[in-house]
Amino acid sequence: MRYLLCLALCGIMALSASLAVQAQGLPGAAVFVRLTSNADDARSDVYEQSLAGGEAKVLVDHAALPKAFRGRIERALPSADGALLLLEESDSYTIRNEKTGATRLVLGSGYSTINDEVLTEQFKGGYWLWTRQTGAVAKIPLTAADEYADLLSWSPRGRLLLAHISGKHENLRLFDAATGKTRSLRATRELTFATWTPDASGILVGEQPNEKTTRFVFMPLNGKAQLLFTRPGRVFMGALSPDGRQVAFGSKDGFYLFSRDGRTKTTLAVPAIEGFPGGNMAFSPDGGTLAVFTSSTGSGPYANVNEALWTVETKTAVAKCVAEWEVTLGNDPGVDTTHNLLGWAPGQTSLLMTGRSCTIEGPDTEWGKLWLQPIDPKQPASLLLDTGQRGIDMAAYGSADL
Repeated sequence: MRYLLCLALCGIMALSASLAVQAQGLPGAAVFVRLTSNADDARSDVYEQSLAGGEAKVLVDHAALPKAFRGRIERALPSADGALLLLEESDSYTIRNEKTGATRLVLGSGYSTINDEVLTEQFKGGYWLWTRQTGAVAKIPLTAADEYADLLSWSPRGRLLLAHISGKHENLRLFDAATGKTRSLRATRELTFATWTPDASGILVGEQPNEKTTRFVFMPLNGKAQLLFTRPGRVFMGALSPDGRQVAFGSKDGFYLFSRDGRTKTTLAVPAIEGFPGGNMAFSPDGGTLAVFTSSTGSGPYANVNEALWTVETKTAVAKCVAEWEVTLGNDPGVDTTHNLLGWAPGQTSLLMTGRSCTIEGPDTEWGKLWLQPIDPKQPASLLLDTGQRGIDMAAYGSADL
């Protein structure tokens, strides 16, 4: 297999399926989900690894889950202090061979049948809450049977979970872990991003009511939504400064920094994205630097994905390319390597980046990695964590602005 790695990471040797991290003295921890095997009905467990070093430990064992948890754990999202985990349960499918009568179980987001097989039962997964203090796992009323959730995030403070709900009625929904109750904030239309204010008093969203316009709307937890300003075209990433006074965002025509009222505009020297855009951004805790991760996907059977990590000084708008990745998708036997920006590490001189790889052969060759990426392009990145094969999800908590 051929690996296409970030140019800034070329000096790093990959760890071989190790669950240990290099000692970095960082606060916080990484949480990741790992499959038990490469079988279609494989379950998964949730692990926790301190960023300060040591060995990974099991937080949630699939064998201890309630019987009503019929899928496998697809995702584990920790609260800001790590006291809670949102567990996303996969769908499950029962398939029967009409000729032999044999049945098999498939867990995940889809299934396929061969020869004389037919689908006999389909179960839609849901969302569950794990509590560190008790170790209990309980299902939460986040979605109905015909609804789906994305843009999931915990509030910076407290126990509120935000979810964008799509289905018959699109809306933003809040789950309060303290009360166990769910409520809708307001109806929405085609959200492209949603981010909490630093004080958790509300949410800034990018709403696209049509293909020509994106509306920047502030939604307080209590009170009426406020339209801040509008922009032409589709905005695919956004962030709010720590003091709440500036809005950074990226669209196909470029990257910008606006005052919250939309009256002051600064164009950021980050190249516009061609092809299908993606990525995310994060302000440093002091608001002085903006980290921007961009991803551009081409088309065709062997699509190229160009990824880059930038930093921008918010006062001067000076931009600097920290690292670049070039990825080839669908290149048999090929390796798909995608990256993501988790947030700032303490000290504001490094960022936490994840990498996820898999071949087209299946989940048995998939893994997740976590890097500490200095914002100085001359400094090498450090590999903090390698989940080994079958790591399917990763998040972190308790470190800087994560």
